[in-house]
Amino acid sequence: MIDFSPPAHVQTAVGDIRRFIADDIRPMERELADYLTNEHLYLQADGRLAPPILAAQRTIRKMSAKRGLYALHMPTEVGGGGFSLTDMFFVHEAVYQHGIGLSQWMLSWTEGPNQMQMWLSEEQQQRYLLPLVRGEQTAAYAITEYRGGSDVLGMQTRAERRGDGWSINGTKAYITNAQYADQIFVCALTAPDKGSAGATAFIVENDAPGLGIGRTYRTIMDDGMTGELIFDDCRVPLDNTWGREGQGFYLSMGMINWIRVRRGGMCSGLGQYLLDRCIDYTKNRQAFGGRLSRFQALQWMMVDSYLDVQAMRSMALQSLWKADQGDLWALKVDPQLIQTVCGLKVFCDEALYRVADRAVQLHGAYGLSKDSGIEKIFRIARNLRIPGGTDEIQRVNIAKALGL
Repeated sequence: MIDFSPPAHVQTAVGDIRRFIADDIRPMERELADYLTNEHLYLQADGRLAPPILAAQRTIRKMSAKRGLYALHMPTEVGGGGFSLTDMFFVHEAVYQHGIGLSQWMLSWTEGPNQMQMWLSEEQQQRYLLPLVRGEQTAAYAITEYRGGSDVLGMQTRAERRGDGWSINGTKAYITNAQYADQIFVCALTAPDKGSAGATAFIVENDAPGLGIGRTYRTIMDDGMTGELIFDDCRVPLDNTWGREGQGFYLSMGMINWIRVRRGGMCSGLGQYLLDRCIDYTKNRQAFGGRLSRFQALQWMMVDSYLDVQAMRSMALQSLWKADQGDLWALKVDPQLIQTVCGLKVFCDEALYRVADRAVQLHGAYGLSKDSGIEKIFRIARNLRIPGGTDEIQRVNIAKALGL
């Protein structure tokens, strides 16, 4: 029988996380409460983050890195914690059980390091990876395009050798952290006729000639984190490839798999947070001569949310344990492993959406208000079903692994 209780080193990390949130992050959230509950203050006129919010993110990231929490998922040889995917479930869950405010920035997301960067050369790791692990810099991963979307190999961005370097031309859309990144990992076609072996990944510094920061998108999340990157004869050195020429597609898919496996702890943590809020609200809200929690219709909604949270935890822990037995960070991943992580993502994303929808309904008009924080998680839950591969793409991948 597999024991899914968190081991001692994970319990220690979870305790450190909770203390960090209580002692350092909660006071920052109280200080910035007006910004966090009002998008007109949270964002500037151009859609970018307000300076106080951006400064808070950077402060939290650096503080977390100094405490050894920011890159727990990375190997110890590059300064990470060496935690397994199963270990990281409990870490992510502990953070997201506190809801959404500033605490989520204590962990690396797509702006931070991921295991696929172990494919960088030793020199590149020193120059690009270690500053990410230390929380000193952030990255953006430029894969998506307007025409391509989920069809990664349908991208229009091209890279060709010119002299002693590369010239990149194209536009990347809906890129997280595009406006703020110090370094950009971009996937471009170098041999369009070679299919999945025709894409190459490059490291582009934010001051590279020909790199332009385009518009900031006002998305459903209104988080100021999604932007456009324009490569107009963008010049990068010849040795600034991430991995070898022709490996870009596989490296990009590996990074997307990192997004997928994170959803387990994130979704179950947010689901538990919402369930706790619903239980507390209905026990204390008086209507029709008594507590709302006495109505069976509302009880069953909360029971359904409890079942969804428990199912998310079970699905995630089993899937992550399976992933730990394989090699998710190989260039070519076993289809059965892809099936596992795609199943984790689609199941947890959809379950959280159901929990969030019920939470809004149970809170009534207050659930729709910005002050509640619940409608924000509902918007996040809806957003999660698209990035990292849509619900439909996850099912396509699972169907392939099933031999359909």
